[in-house]
Amino acid sequence: MKKIILTMMLILSLSLSVNFISVKPAQLAAAPTELTLGGLFPLTGTLSGGGVEREAAARMAVNEINTRTDILPTTTLKMVVRDTATVPTTGATAAQELIDLGVFGLVGAASSSVSKAIADVAAPAQVPQISYSSTNADLTDKVDYPYFLRVVPPDSVQGVALANILYKDLGIKTVSTLATSDDYGAGGIGVFKTAYEALGGTIDITQSFTQNSADVSTQLSALASGTAKTIVFNAIVGDTKTVFGQAGAAGLTPAAGYQWVGTDGSTQEQAFEGDTAIKAAMQNMIGTSLNKGAGDLWLNFKDMWNCSKPVNYAGSGDRVPNTFASFAFDTIYAFARAAHDMIVAAADPTDGALLLAKLKGISFDGVTGPVGFDANGDREAVYVLLNLKGAVFENVAIWDPVNLYDQYGDIKLSNGTTVAGSGSGDPNADPTGHELLCQKYWFNVLGATDTETTTVTGAGTTVTGTGATVTSVSTESPGFGLVIALMSIFLIIPILRRKNKS
Repeated sequence: MKKIILTMMLILSLSLSVNFISVKPAQLAAAPTELTLGGLFPLTGTLSGGGVEREAAARMAVNEINTRTDILPTTTLKMVVRDTATVPTTGATAAQELIDLGVFGLVGAASSSVSKAIADVAAPAQVPQISYSSTNADLTDKVDYPYFLRVVPPDSVQGVALANILYKDLGIKTVSTLATSDDYGAGGIGVFKTAYEALGGTIDITQSFTQNSADVSTQLSALASGTAKTIVFNAIVGDTKTVFGQAGAAGLTPAAGYQWVGTDGSTQEQAFEGDTAIKAAMQNMIGTSLNKGAGDLWLNFKDMWNCSKPVNYAGSGDRVPNTFASFAFDTIYAFARAAHDMIVAAADPTDGALLLAKLKGISFDGVTGPVGFDANGDREAVYVLLNLKGAVFENVAIWDPVNLYDQYGDIKLSNGTTVAGSGSGDPNADPTGHELLCQKYWFNVLGATDTETTTVTGAGTTVTGTGATVTSVSTESPGFGLVIALMSIFLIIPILRRKNKS
């Protein structure tokens, strides 16, 4: 009987070993061993504050995918990163370099003008491009930008959303506007003005300035000469710092009763990071931003971001990633899921035309909510309304084209009034009593730039990192099952031999 039991144990061990070794489904037998994406991020220049965090989030996604057995189980996903510096010509050159290296897709860019320049390079090479933050409405045109997609909605929707919120929901009937003259600034503010005036709103003063301008005092003085106390502002983070760094001298401050209203380029904490004067000038600012997270996957992403180290992943270590970091994360997943589905169907993911067709039809739940693309390669729109209170832009309301406006939090305005919300609270806030379990994210907690010896232990997971060496063992990984199976074999064989000799 003992011999039978031991034999059964050996068979079970061998079965476990075979199962764990054979994680490759039959249809994936011919899968490429590696696939490489090209990452295009503003690591320097005007958008570098948020750009480095978006790049960090993209790397986190690559690392997570490479630990999964349900997405690209036999293919290692890689990403080669280049800096666009928020300069169109630099971005185009970087994109061409990545294409020459053989990347199967391009992640980026951040600003719309850079994405347009990259699209002009990507389309002739038939390399699909997905942007994590370019919102200019022109990019919807598939005649001019056939290989361009984005996991964010176009400004044609954001401008309408902001116009409706101000005029209908907050009762603001007269505004002045300030924007940069580039594709993002001028395009977005143009959509807003058209929608706002169609509703019956009045535009008092309109001003614009060149992106990266060092002096905007003339434009600010012009705004101060008008009658409107509400200023709608559309520019990226670097230009936001410039404007609010000079707004005090022009008297356009909350203390003087001026209400600033921003779009997703300016409603970011990075705009006043480390500068108390700018933060004071922006107080009570309201504005739209993309709904950057939803549900359990958003909570999981915040935990991962919180557990990671800034030395390895710029800006991490807290629970407030850059607005577009989660969109960069989902961009990686869009490429990975499309490539996986193609491999399963015995198709080549490096065939750009086939990959583009697959991407257009993809649909999955991401960190930012349901991810999919319409016929123009755009994302469906969901926006939150933010209100700067102290050092944090609080989510106070949500808007989408179907359900329109739902305000759950109080809005504090610069004229001293408060617009009361329903009190139901931010639906995407951390649940009460949420526990942070960093051992779940061993693949991002440790990194190649660690200069210390780190041990992270938890339920079923042990990770040790020394310098650039990282090893991992997890009860949820095939490697762990294989180790147990092999150990069982080596333990059982001597027992069987002894039994046979007795």
